[in-house]
Amino acid sequence: MPAIDFSEVKDLEPIPNGAYEAEIVYAQEGMSKSANPKIDLRWKVLTGEYMGRQVFDTMAFHPNALFRVKNTLKSLGWDISKPGAQEISGADLVGLQCIIVVTTDVSSGTDENGDPYPPRNKVSKTKPLGSGLNSLFEAD
Repeated sequence: MPAIDFSEVKDLEPIPNGAYEAEIVYAQEGMSKSANPKIDLRWKVLTGEYMGRQVFDTMAFHPNALFRVKNTLKSLGWDISKPGAQEISGADLVGLQCIIVVTTDVSSGTDENGDPYPPRNKVSKTKPLGSGLNSLFEAD
């Protein structure tokens, strides 16, 4: 039977805000609470000190969020110039890479015990690989 000294186990903190080369390692299709299609994503950082760390994200196909879906797909190399509707499956996205800009959200919500949710990372912007990290902070 394993014995663990939990005083030696560190909490997993969010990675620092910044730009990271990342790959989609998980993409699960589903429906949002407002009954719009979505794809839940898991990005894995590919380089640097935080290599291997994962950041969770959601592509929501709500009419007001389609600009973000378009930018993410464009950053991943998806051909968004094709006329007409395009089907997008989670399986199509796994293995695609780009640069993600990660920020940290501090939640104002609490869990069932009244404890605040911990801070968590979110993907605030994406750019194609090779676009240069400096260009991430320039106007689009």
